[in-house]
Amino acid sequence: MKKIIGPFVFALTLTAAVALTALLVAPAPAPLPPASYEPLPAPAAREIPVFFKPRYVTLDFVSRKSYVTLELERDTTRPAPGVLWVWAYFFTPNGSGDYCAGDPVEVRQPFAAGDRATVIAEASAFGCPETGTPAKTYYARIFVSTESSFAARATEPRVSFDTTSATPVMVQGASGRR
Repeated sequence: MKKIIGPFVFALTLTAAVALTALLVAPAPAPLPPASYEPLPAPAAREIPVFFKPRYVTLDFVSRKSYVTLELERDTTRPAPGVLWVWAYFFTPNGSGDYCAGDPVEVRQPFAAGDRATVIAEASAFGCPETGTPAKTYYARIFVSTESSFAARATEPRVSFDTTSATPVMVQGASGRR
């Protein structure tokens, strides 16, 4: 009987040790949210049936205008928009957090000639201070909307000063003064 009890106790002890180790090592379950927790709905992403790529962006301090040249392509699975609005804001990488912008520009019948188009949006550039430094000191972010001129503008939380994904701006007519 001693020959049977010894291995049985050993097996029982080993099983208990393995089970206890598994319990101690297992990750803790995620805490449950409070009973009143309801996830906020994700904001509806506005899908516009237009894809755009900036080609040239110019700030002209003599005429106080900005020019944004865009290549547009429409989503052929949806109707072509009859109008769209283009808005750009300009900033310098100096870390000041300042930017300037004109009003959104209305572009009528951008796809009258086909599914692709090149447009130039000309807007006022009042309030953009001359930097007196080379042309590469300004960057732009461009927004396009098929909804309205208001929808084309970036809200303050969407304003970004990251130059890695911004479009470099060619500056014309800078006086060279600081």
